This record gives sequence, structure tokens and C-alpha cells, in this order.
Amino acid sequence: MSAYAVNNNETGLSFGAYGSDGGLTTKEKLSDSIAKLEKIRDSVKSSKQATDAAINDKRLTDLENRISNLKRRRDRLESREDSEGCRTCKNRKYQDESDDPGVSFKSAAKAKGDVGAAVRSHEQEHVTRDRAEAEREGREVVSQNVRIKTAVCPECGKNYVAGGETTTVTRAKQPDSRFSVGMSDAKMEKGKFLNLVA
Repeated sequence: MSAYAVNNNETGLSFGAYGSDGGLTTKEKLSDSIAKLEKIRDSVKSSKQATDAAINDKRLTDLENRISNLKRRRDRLESREDSEGCRTCKNRKYQDESDDPGVSFKSAAKAKGDVGAAVRSHEQEHVTRDRAEAEREGREVVSQNVRIKTAVCPECGKNYVAGGETTTVTRAKQPDSRFSVGMSDAKMEKGKFLNLVA
């Protein structure tokens, strides 16, 4: 490690991984780290050792970069919290509009946790149920497509997952195509007639 680097032993900080934090939120941890780094920066600025001027400049630059990065992280966290704080986003509910009675969100409900994951999981229920229904009806699935819809909140202007749509295309099962014109299967005695005539 170079002489100008600020290490965890010198600062008493642990970036990204906090041990026993006493129940602090991430924003509080970031603010605490920023305050400690600013205190170290101020003490480096106040040291007047001429022989270590180049080292002190490097240490100051390193400290300023770390403080700046932590402030950006804290600001992003605050802006994310603010965007989730809009009344429209807080009250957003999801409801299934299909005629499939066996899937989630049949009555309007708030999606808990990651909304995108909840919508994808819901659409996967449709995919699974559509495949099972096709199998019961003796049909085969030609294609299935899931589309996740997004929109912009009119109140806060943030993008959000607005829902999803699953499209399943099926057709009647096709007869076994292993025996086409000119082919013969001695065990099944299929295709012999065509081979004899041809």
C-alpha cells in the first residue's frame, strides 16, 4: 500500500461492509462515514509539514474522492427514497384482468418488494397455466410471449412497471410426421404401400 493511501485501519471506516452498526440505516452509515472522512481531511489540511507536501496532496485528493463518492451514493439513496414517497407511487395497486381464476392478483393489491419481479412472476403463472391447459386439450404450444409494460408516474415523473401481458399461441397437435411420402417403417408397417408403388 502506498504511503498516501487512506486505509481502513487509519480511518476506522469500513466502506460497503459494516459490522455491528447498532441498527443504523444505510443513509445514516453513509453520513457517518462522510463525517469521519471530512474530519481526517481537515486534520491532513491542518498539518504543516513541508517535507510531506506531495504525500499530503495525494492523501487530500484521495480523501476528497472518497467523500465525493459517498455523497453521490447518499444523494442517489435520498432521491430513490423521495421517488418512492410520491402519493401515486405509494398507492399503486395491481390487478389481473384475465379470465384465468388460478393466478395471483385477482383482486387489486400492492406488489410487495420488487414490483418488476412480482409482475414477471405473475406472468410466469400465466405461461405455466396456458401450457397445462393446451396439454389437457390435446393442443401444442406454438409460441409464448411475455411483455412487461412500463409507464411514467404523472406525479413524480419516475418510470415504473405498469403491468404485463402474456400471449400464447396453440394449435391442434399435428400427426406424427416421421412417415412422409416414400419412407417405410417395417415394424409399424407404415409407408410400405407408397414404397411399393413408387
